Amino acid sequence: MSGSESPENSELVSAIQDQVEEWSTSSNDALRISIYRGDEVVSEFGPLCTYPMFGEEEVIFGYQGLDMSLSLAAHNMRPHMDISWDKQFTQLGDIKASDIRGALEDFIPSSAFATKSRAEALADPKAASFTPPGTLLHSYTHEGREFEVWKAALFDDGAREIMENVQILVPMFIEGGTILALDEPWVANRWTLFMLYQVDRKQADTSPYTLIGFSTSYRVFTLPDRRDPAKHDLALLQHEESDMDAILRRWNSETNGEDNDVVKTPLQLPSRERISQFLIIPSHQGSGHGARLYNTVFENLITPDNICELTVEDPNEAFDDMRDVCDLLWLRNNNEDFASIKIETEIDSAKLKMNANIPVDDIVSGDAKARIKKASKIMPRQLGRLIEMETYSKIPKMNRSVNRISRKEKSPNEMDRAYFFWRLYVKQRLYISNRDVLAQLDREERAERLEATIENIQVDYDRLLELARKRASLFDKQTASVTAGLKRKKKAVVESDEGEDAGAEAPLSSKKKRKTT
Repeated sequence: MSGSESPENSELVSAIQDQVEEWSTSSNDALRISIYRGDEVVSEFGPLCTYPMFGEEEVIFGYQGLDMSLSLAAHNMRPHMDISWDKQFTQLGDIKASDIRGALEDFIPSSAFATKSRAEALADPKAASFTPPGTLLHSYTHEGREFEVWKAALFDDGAREIMENVQILVPMFIEGGTILALDEPWVANRWTLFMLYQVDRKQADTSPYTLIGFSTSYRVFTLPDRRDPAKHDLALLQHEESDMDAILRRWNSETNGEDNDVVKTPLQLPSRERISQFLIIPSHQGSGHGARLYNTVFENLITPDNICELTVEDPNEAFDDMRDVCDLLWLRNNNEDFASIKIETEIDSAKLKMNANIPVDDIVSGDAKARIKKASKIMPRQLGRLIEMETYSKIPKMNRSVNRISRKEKSPNEMDRAYFFWRLYVKQRLYISNRDVLAQLDREERAERLEATIENIQVDYDRLLELARKRASLFDKQTASVTAGLKRKKKAVVESDEGEDAGAEAPLSSKKKRKTT
């Protein structure tokens, strides 16, 4: 029976498959995560993925009735892992049950596996007096509840403990997310932890703080721009190489990156800040907390003079949407150049000849773009999209049609010309970023590809601008409500959260979601 399987072999294979399935459990289904405030469960959810721990198939072999319960203390995320099962597979030769603890040990402190009970493991006699490590950056209210955003460098023992406890959630919710290695002081000094807490002071016998989200950022050193150095960079540029070596040697437990009177520490060298991880606990998504945390992180990270740019590591689509809306509204409210930027409709005809480069700095003021970049510190690609979005928003909807721009730059209607030049402006960006691919196409196919891409961009910008409009409208209404409350109550209140559009999902993380097929 060449080329076919005998009935006996087929039955054997089927029997083996049945037994494997009988002793196999989805690691995603078996794991439950609970956050405890005292003896009360304040949040419960399952992981998005567990393949970093249990392999690509996300299957645990060798158990029936498997249950894995990860409990976390609300205030400091102290973990306790309880693993139980009804039956365990008896080893047969090299075939044995999966080592669950071994799979988890690289992702969670060893104290989580203590044999004590969950209540005993999470008990903290100092919980009632607990204050988050670091500095309070921002407070707000949402639906009558208080929230606070705190910031601490990861050389702080308290911040490091919280990060080591909570970071098991990183690979469960952030595609490609990894556990931070903080053994070296010079590494820990460059990491910052932002913590978002819900605050409830009604119970005096337990901590009022419940962690509902966090973000980390990493400082990456860069060279000063010698063509246009910032004032604080001038002194650094004048240092001899030996002086710079001395600066870089100043990582030690005594200074912890603080300033001194003689020379700047490495933390004040010209740098970029990179948002690395961003997570809102699933039970608190969709309520605007992600935007609140992002806005606070953004404003804090761009404030230091030595920071030249803010970047984000591998953002997923949901994070990108939130970031686009937050950045757009921030620029509209805080940057006059951005608020007034527009498409110029009177361009010298000599600059529009067939073989001439598209005059992008004439279509949108190059000087204004440079000032916006310097003030906002938003990375060029992101800022470029925001400028496209903002200039597009100022063209009336009725003018956003290719049927109206047959005369191109000679259109009699100013807004028709604006739309023509806007498309020209975007085409140049698309061509530069996709030059290698487009160069392989003939002229007609290249034009068709660019036209189709611009149509897709318009659809996406329409969607994002509508999200921004709703968010700005909700903010205005909430601000009016807070103002009225101030007048009635005659006392100060913290800023109220406007919430996100009900149809928009709050971001889980700043990394791409894992693709499934």
